[in-house]
Amino acid sequence: MRSISVIFAVLVANMWAVSATVQWKDSISRFSTDLLRKKYRNQQTDKFSTIMNRIKPALGKDPTENPLFVELPMDHFSADNTDTISCRYFVQDAYYKPGGPVIFHDIGEASIGPYAKGLVDEDEFSVSIAKRFNGLLILFEHRFYGLSAPTTSVSQDLGKASRRGLTEFFKYHTIEQALEDVVYFATNFSYDLEEYPKQDLTPSKTPWVWIGVSYSGARGAWMAKRNPGLFRATLASSAPVQLQVNFWEYFTAIEDALLVRNKNCSEDLRAAARWLSDAWEKRDHSIVDQLIDAVYEREWEEMLEQYDPESEEVWDIRKDYLQDAAWTPFADFQYYGVNGGTLGLFCDIMETQYTDGGDPDGVFATEPLERAVTAYAKAVAAISPYSYTSSRQRSQSRNKEKRQFSTGSLDSKLDDYSWLWQVCTEFGAFQVANTSRPENLLPSFINVQSQIDSCIGTFGESNQVSQAGPNVEPINEKYQGWYVQLSNTLWTNGEWDPWRALSVDSEEEDAPKNDTATTDIPQCGRTFAAGTQLRYVIKDGYHGSEFSEDVSTDSPGNLDGLDPTNTIRSLTATRTRTRTAMTGTPVVDAVNAQNLWFSAMSSWLPCTTLEFDPSGAETTTSAPFTSRAPFQTDSSNNAAETTRGSSGNGGDKNAASSLVVPSLIIPFFVSVFAFMAGIRVVVI
Repeated sequence: MRSISVIFAVLVANMWAVSATVQWKDSISRFSTDLLRKKYRNQQTDKFSTIMNRIKPALGKDPTENPLFVELPMDHFSADNTDTISCRYFVQDAYYKPGGPVIFHDIGEASIGPYAKGLVDEDEFSVSIAKRFNGLLILFEHRFYGLSAPTTSVSQDLGKASRRGLTEFFKYHTIEQALEDVVYFATNFSYDLEEYPKQDLTPSKTPWVWIGVSYSGARGAWMAKRNPGLFRATLASSAPVQLQVNFWEYFTAIEDALLVRNKNCSEDLRAAARWLSDAWEKRDHSIVDQLIDAVYEREWEEMLEQYDPESEEVWDIRKDYLQDAAWTPFADFQYYGVNGGTLGLFCDIMETQYTDGGDPDGVFATEPLERAVTAYAKAVAAISPYSYTSSRQRSQSRNKEKRQFSTGSLDSKLDDYSWLWQVCTEFGAFQVANTSRPENLLPSFINVQSQIDSCIGTFGESNQVSQAGPNVEPINEKYQGWYVQLSNTLWTNGEWDPWRALSVDSEEEDAPKNDTATTDIPQCGRTFAAGTQLRYVIKDGYHGSEFSEDVSTDSPGNLDGLDPTNTIRSLTATRTRTRTAMTGTPVVDAVNAQNLWFSAMSSWLPCTTLEFDPSGAETTTSAPFTSRAPFQTDSSNNAAETTRGSSGNGGDKNAASSLVVPSLIIPFFVSVFAFMAGIRVVVI
């Protein structure tokens, strides 16, 4: 049975938490789009159901029985540092035949243990690639995730580590170090094939192929630019290659989707955001506390018993709860949209609280504020068990899985801290409010300054974590962001994927305007004229849709006359876009993206013109950060947060513990929502 396993941020049993907000962890919260199946809500019960999915064993080869490790330099760019880091990987060799490629499936920001389950399923996209092309499939774990981290006193108990200790532990956790890991791994790779004589499986003799989604998709694109020829072909799925600190544009896809199907809910979510902003700024807890109590019940009541309700400490706690509540409706939108996921269920509950059919103008426009907030609170409470309240219980299953591959010596929250470090230092993409826009869906206190303050609250100030915010420019400058031109690369995006805004298919106002998408596969090693790339937007698709759909064995798809964009582009000065209507799950058009990739591989694998030069990697410092000015934020949106945030870090900013009491709900609120623990899905 296919399961939607849970990777939620862990709230420690003793109620202590990391003092920072972890941004949406795509691979972790996705818990592999490779493994997840289409979700369908049973309209009669309003609950999620299960179905047994057909699994074809991969010739009896179960890689989970044999985890492998490779020793890599901790610092690739300094001869003085002789420390190493051990990275885990799994190999599925059931389909390999001499001459076949190495399929390198990069997971990115997640433990690969749960993903390994999919290596025995022939319907999985990655496995089907190996089967079709007689390939050797590798599942690779990024440094500082899963079991691929040094075992130290810090990594064994991250919650008790000092800020200085965390910074010292993660200082070699950079994009460049992780990219060089792959170069080192590939050029030194060997594997014992029982059925065949020893094969030279390095890129100099065997074609390597990169497949990845989201951050790992961006890593594939950066690798293709950084070390041309190391990989014969690259699939960059839902790849946010244009890094930026303020990523309020994440919500434009959600706004558009709500306008298509749930206009009244859209109005209510905006009204709720305005009310929450106003209540926070005025410190009006009269209705706020009713909302929090309705959703979090005893946990909140216990907090009030410990602190003065009027104290600043309690307002910090209120903000944590309110952030969680404000994010709950958008729990899994990037994978399932409105009606296929939690947002549709949330809207149904809120809009029908007082009328069966719901009022077209929404509850905030037609009901007194207290009744409108009650409807909002009931909807949050109904969804919250999937996104927050039960996360601690569900995290136990995650920890159990992790113990299957380890002695339990590494802290189970490693992945959470690790991605937070990357977000705070290099990746950015803070999904925050933009209150200057009437379409805004988040309260004002979810802003860039509050995110930066959270980063400093966890790691302290250093060259890598500072008030200047994540240092996104070096990666953008080196790899050209969404202007990058690559040969032998297929870019795919979902039509409704919020991360598309940072991809080469972005429709945002400052994105490239003279670009052209095509589905004509270029010859090996060739690129089109500037601005034209092999790209495909999956109609009605979301984040990594071609990975989350089973590979069809019945329908070959329709490669003739494919529309590479599949959208009606009508971007105007008011940012109004007209798109094709959503059709829900499954994402039928994903088969065309899959088959386009198969066709591209068929064209590129025989290529002999992309010879890999291992000296091509540029020398990069292990910590490419310099002192920078504080990030410029909109004072109208962030004045309160800037004032409050600058006063809370007195004394030695690096010596204090990374634990904060009583800030126990610091939610990991973006990352925890993508999939709901213990929920399985029905495919029809």
